[in-house]
Parts: sequence; C-alpha cells; structure tokens
Amino acid sequence: MDDFTEQEDRLWRSLMRLNGALPRLLDADLVRGAGLSLSEFAILLVLSEAGTAGRRMSDLARAGRLSPSRATRVVAELEQRGLVEKSKSESDARGNVAVATPAGRKAFRSAYPIQVKRAREILFDHLTPAEVTELAEAMSLLLHRVGAAER
Repeated sequence: MDDFTEQEDRLWRSLMRLNGALPRLLDADLVRGAGLSLSEFAILLVLSEAGTAGRRMSDLARAGRLSPSRATRVVAELEQRGLVEKSKSESDARGNVAVATPAGRKAFRSAYPIQVKRAREILFDHLTPAEVTELAEAMSLLLHRVGAAER
C-alpha cells in the first residue's frame, strides 16, 4: 500500500485536527450558553427532525453519531431534566422510542443559534460561497462512503 501523497497527508491531518477541535469548541459554547452538551444537542437535533413520532433508540444513536450505550445515557439525562420522554415502541415492544418534549424542543431552539454563531466564526466566515458549496459536496460524498463502510 502506498503512503499518502503530500496533499493527502495534509488533508488527512487537517481532518483529524478539525475532528478533535470542533466538538470541544462547540461543546463548551453549548454548555455555557444553553446548558446542553454537544451530545445532548445532537440527540435533540435528531429528535427535532423526527417530530412527534420520535426515534427508536438504535436509530437515534446512529443518527446522533453516538454509541448505543452513550445515546442511552444521554437520553436518560435528558429524560431526568424533562427534555425527552421515552416509551416502548408500538411496532416492537422490545424497543424504546424517544421523543423531545415541548421543553426539549425549546431547549434545542435556544441552543441552535449558539451552534450557528460559532460555526460561522470558525468556518463559514472564512470561506467563499463557492468553497462552501465545494466542501458541502465533497463532505456529502465522503459521509456517504463512511456510512457504507459502517454497514
């Protein structure tokens, strides 16, 4: 197997650094500004997209990019704070479904602008619209391939 080219190595190292730095920065801002960790925000994001139907716990973990055990712990924390409700799945009694409560949807709506502001400061304010489009297309392709590799 060949080593990375110089550009591939530069890109790979940049992705690794970005992957480590962004979550820490976003987590700190969300905790300070909205009282939500990044993991909690990720769960509420997925549940906000699911509406009143909610999401099965296994799907929620996958969509929130968390391990099943981490998703279970985060949902339990959110449930204790009244931001999420969990119930047995109607289609499969063995599974559980999580749904954001009105308070959970409100918490998500208050946290979302914090994430947007920080993302703009860190990323988008330093890119042209064309660069954003190019990166969005490249990342979408890469995420599709990563998703296929995870199966």
